[in-house]
Amino acid sequence: MMRLRQSLLLPAAMLLLLTGCADHQQHHSKDSALPVETAVVHTGDLPIVVNTLGQAVASHSVTITPQVSGILQNVAVHSGQVVQKGQLLFQIDPATPAAQVAEDRANLQGEIAQEQYDEAQAKAYAPLLSKEYVTRQTVQQAEAQANTAAATVEADRAALQAAQITLAETRITAPISGSVGILSLKSGNLVTANSTQLVTINQIQPIYVQFSLPETYLNDLHAAISQHSGQVQVWDENHHSRIGTGTVTVIDNTVNTASATVTARATLSNQPARLWPGEYVQVDFTARQLHDALIIPANALQQGVSGPFVYIIKDHKAAMQPVQFLGQNGNRVAIAGAKHLLGAQVIVGAPTRLHPGSAVRVIKP
Repeated sequence: MMRLRQSLLLPAAMLLLLTGCADHQQHHSKDSALPVETAVVHTGDLPIVVNTLGQAVASHSVTITPQVSGILQNVAVHSGQVVQKGQLLFQIDPATPAAQVAEDRANLQGEIAQEQYDEAQAKAYAPLLSKEYVTRQTVQQAEAQANTAAATVEADRAALQAAQITLAETRITAPISGSVGILSLKSGNLVTANSTQLVTINQIQPIYVQFSLPETYLNDLHAAISQHSGQVQVWDENHHSRIGTGTVTVIDNTVNTASATVTARATLSNQPARLWPGEYVQVDFTARQLHDALIIPANALQQGVSGPFVYIIKDHKAAMQPVQFLGQNGNRVAIAGAKHLLGAQVIVGAPTRLHPGSAVRVIKP
C-alpha cells in the first residue's frame, strides 16, 4: 500500500515541477521584452517647413555726408528719430555760399549788359559795310566781341547755378524715409565736404531678412518666387515669439560651394517695427505642401547606415522597415516608400537597447 502511494505521488510531483518551470520561463520571457511606445501611421497633408538662422537687413540704407564744408549751424533731428523723405536734418552755415551766389549773380548781370551792347554794335556795323563806311575787319571784330560776350554770359550763368547748388547743399534733407542712427555731432562743429559722416538712415519698413538653405531647396525657392507662394515666418532668436510673416523675393545668383548652401531674402512689412537691422532671427521657410502623405511622429524615424527607417512590430518583435524621408514640420514627419505601413504601429522613442529582432511589449504613454 505504501509503495502504491509513493508511485502515485511521484508523477504528480513531476507534473507540478514541469508546470512551474513553464510558468517561470513564460514570466521570464515577458519580463525580458523591452517596453516600447507606439503610434499609428496615418495619412494627411503636411507643409514642409525648413528652419534656419537669418539676419534682418535694412531695405535701404544711406550714410549722410555733407557736400560742402562749413560750421554746423543746426541739428534738426535727434538720435533714433523716424524721419520722412525730404525732412530737414542739418543746416550748415549758408553765409559764405550765399555771398558767392550774390557775387555770381552780379557778375552775370554785368556780362548780360556787355553782351547786349556788343550785339547792338555788331548789328549797327553790318549795314555800314556795304556802303564802305566801315571796314570788314571792324565788322568782324564787333561780331567777335558779341560772341565772346555771349559765351561769358553762359559761363557766368553756369557759375551762378553752381553757387546756388552749393548754397542749397548747406540744407541737408533726408533722401529716404527711415530711422536715424545715433548722432555724434552737435551744432557748432566744423564739417568737411565728402568726409564727415553726419548720420546713417536705415529704412526698416519694409525690411529684409536674409537666410541660407541647403542647395537641395533651390528648386523650392525658385518655385516660391515664381508662384508668389514662398511664405516665411520669422521668430525671435530663441524661437519663442513670432515676429512677422513675409515672402521670398530674392535668391542669390551663386551657390556657396564651400557650404553647399544658397542665400535667399524675404521681405516683411515690419509693421510695427519689431525687426531691427543686424538682428539675428529664426526663419521658418515653407518649402512645399505635401498631400496624402504617410505621417509619423518625428521620434519614430531612425537613421541607419543604409538610410532612414522605422521600427515596426512583427510577432512581438522589432523589425526594421526602410522608408523615404519627405520632410518635417515640428514633431511630424512625412515618409514614403512603404504604403503597407498605413494603419501600422511604429515604435516611437526607440530604447537604446532596441535592435532588429528584439522582443518588445507595447505600453501606453
